[in-house]
Amino acid sequence: MSLVFDRELLSQQLGVAATEVLETMFFASVDLCKDEAGDSSGDSGVDRIGASLDFHGACAGRLALSLDRAAAEGLAANFFGGVGEGGPEEDSQSVMVELTNMVCGAMLSHLDKNSIFCLDTPQQLKAGEQVTGEIVKELTIDDGLLRLAFSLNASAANEPSGKVGAQ
Repeated sequence: MSLVFDRELLSQQLGVAATEVLETMFFASVDLCKDEAGDSSGDSGVDRIGASLDFHGACAGRLALSLDRAAAEGLAANFFGGVGEGGPEEDSQSVMVELTNMVCGAMLSHLDKNSIFCLDTPQQLKAGEQVTGEIVKELTIDDGLLRLAFSLNASAANEPSGKVGAQ
């Protein structure tokens, strides 16, 4: 099976999926910042926390995201209804992993409701690891900057201009 998507559609759906998840599950206020060309300048100089996951099925790829650590603590408090037993650091890490899982599922559902996808277990990003991808969006969440990066595997780089796909 071959799925090919317009880059603009992917970018739009990434923002829509993330906004829906953040507003409904985390009670966060969300604003679109800007689209990025895949550079990682938005990650430098700020203490950030993040996660990534790989997916496969009708198409394969990766979603990664990172958020200012202080904003992640706020999301965790909203999600858990306060500070959990593990404290702010552990709660923030757990929330970033869960947020990655939810956004990826929502994104793939928006793109193709009739296909089956398998999401791998989200992994925490290592300290200093930057979020990059083919489609990069930045959203302002309350007082923080969420950076999302979505990529489809190998064949995506060879698609005609403006199209991204996987075989």
